[in-house]
Amino acid sequence: MTLAEMVNGQRGRVAQFGANGLEPATQLKLAAMGLAPGCEVQLVRRAPLGRSIQLKLAGASVCLNHQLAEQVEVEVKNV
Repeated sequence: MTLAEMVNGQRGRVAQFGANGLEPATQLKLAAMGLAPGCEVQLVRRAPLGRSIQLKLAGASVCLNHQLAEQVEVEVKNV
């Protein structure tokens, strides 16, 4: 499952970045935001029209556009 497929309130752990990989600059950008394989995330909400998502991770709030969220694979936690 990807971040883009998660539903509001759902929690998961980042497994990897895209099956086809991401450019190094994009990986650095995600790492600077605290998003890396192994980190815990929660989908807070989606923007109108689904163009971006808001995540909660490590006590911070981060927004990603839908296209990038589709490239982040997560392992969803069952609650």
